[in-house]
Amino acid sequence: MRDINFFSPYQGKNQEKKNAMIYIYGAMGAVGALIIITLIFNTTRILLLNRSISNYNEKLNTTEIQEKFAEAQKVNNEIEILTKYDSALNDVLGKVNSRNNVSDLVLTSINSTIPSQISFKTLQINNDILIIQGISSSRDAVGEFQHNLKELSIMNDVFVNSIDIDGALEGNYSFDIKCILKEVNLR
Repeated sequence: MRDINFFSPYQGKNQEKKNAMIYIYGAMGAVGALIIITLIFNTTRILLLNRSISNYNEKLNTTEIQEKFAEAQKVNNEIEILTKYDSALNDVLGKVNSRNNVSDLVLTSINSTIPSQISFKTLQINNDILIIQGISSSRDAVGEFQHNLKELSIMNDVFVNSIDIDGALEGNYSFDIKCILKEVNLR
């Protein structure tokens, strides 16, 4: 006769649980092994890098390297100072060039506006201000000269400071005209 086993359904489920546990333990073991391998690898790498760093520090602390480093620092400081001087000189040069208002264009333009009855005593240019002192045979010639100067594109403002008959030769007028030049590059 054959025995009837009433617990056989439970024994199959037990077997399935054992198989699932084997898979879980196997996965945990693989992850643990991977963690241990990376730990060993990274620790070895850190030790090798620390050894390499100490070797480089020893080489950097030699007197020969220290002397070269000090010399390089000195050269870098000199380069920095020279760069500052260069930029300061370029600023000064730019300002000097911008203040140079005497050019052929200015003188030629002024010369083209002079009526025949006018002659100059002095012509002064300081920064952007032009002062012309001269002698004229008539007041109208001075007015014409002022008008001609105002028409120039390089002039910002033109006005007659004075016209005097006493400070000139007999029958002539002495005059003083002040002109303000525009801020343009005339070169």
